[in-house]
Amino acid sequence: MIIDKSNKFKTTIISVRFKEKITKENVGLRALLPNLMSASTNVYKTRQALSEALEDLYGASINVRTTKTGLISIMEFSIYFINQSFTEEPVFEEALEILHEVVYGHKNLPKKEFELEKRLLLEKIASFDNDKTSFALSNLFETMFENEQYGIRTSGKIEDVKPITYDILNRYYKEMLKTNDIDVVISGQVDESLLKLVSKYFIPRNNLALNPIDYEDKQIEMIKNKVDYDTISQSKVNIGYRLPIRYKETLLPAATLFNTALGGAVHSRLFVNVREKHSLCYYIGSRFDAFKGFMYIYSGIDKSRVDLALKVIDEQIEDLQNQPLSETELNLSKESIINALIENQDSQSASLANLYLQTLLNNPLTLAEQIDKIRAVTSKEVQAIAKTIKKDTLYILAPEVK
Repeated sequence: MIIDKSNKFKTTIISVRFKEKITKENVGLRALLPNLMSASTNVYKTRQALSEALEDLYGASINVRTTKTGLISIMEFSIYFINQSFTEEPVFEEALEILHEVVYGHKNLPKKEFELEKRLLLEKIASFDNDKTSFALSNLFETMFENEQYGIRTSGKIEDVKPITYDILNRYYKEMLKTNDIDVVISGQVDESLLKLVSKYFIPRNNLALNPIDYEDKQIEMIKNKVDYDTISQSKVNIGYRLPIRYKETLLPAATLFNTALGGAVHSRLFVNVREKHSLCYYIGSRFDAFKGFMYIYSGIDKSRVDLALKVIDEQIEDLQNQPLSETELNLSKESIINALIENQDSQSASLANLYLQTLLNNPLTLAEQIDKIRAVTSKEVQAIAKTIKKDTLYILAPEVK
């Protein structure tokens, strides 16, 4: 079990997470399955019945979803409820019973809800394309990671979900329960007796030796350039770079600082110079993914100013490659990261997510240790990181030509 013991919060979280490697074959199944499992069980025949049971448990709530962490697909079933210390009623065990029912309370999946849940998922996937910022980023990743596993979209695509039948999903559900690794994750004010109770309902399993980090690399022979057109008013300009630093590597804190200085904070080069100084974009930022070792810049730019914006963006990176950060920029970047780490401790969900990530990576670091690693980074180390990045893909979603 993964346990975040804390007296800071009035809520207990119990989460059961089924893990396996994400593949093109399982992505649609895992996107559809959690919603169908929570739609109806042997005890709670309808969502309304489940909602009423949760309401009776002092307004508890359940969250089901499938996410991707690096190369791992994680199907998550979580219940949030009042700490046992606030009442003499057996809320902890009642919460366990409800969560157990959602996960295991199906001799077979509910057949009559299958078509509805499938239709809702297909509509959700279709509506994703209406959010042009997300749509453009997704297309960047698909283009950049063509023929690489990392390009698989967590929610699946329409062609991943349409072929799924009830029988296929029902078989997969039973197979998933038998074969997936299982993490049991708990946050809150819990003692040994309560943890022993958890073991009656959920048993962790770790057979698959899953590694979330993707070490697949490629040689960049030519930068990919792709432009699509849509009925939008501004160009969505996204650039993908290979930044070959991954979790658990010595240079990870320096890579994190490089991204923060470039486009990860309000003092960053992209924000100050591209957006504020030159007024070239509506929004701009950068993100670094240490599961794969890549960074991307995302922006919204007036279609007539795209070429100039790209020139100024390139200049920001070249400047970071050619000379070290000033002490002021370095310290602002460090404080930005450290403040985010500290703020995470005030959010139960964020604190638990941080603990879970470290467990997945087998890299347990205290908050103080994480802060010390950030503080130790030098300007020269950030400059060295800047010199390692290589532009891979430029993807633009542009306004239709009239």
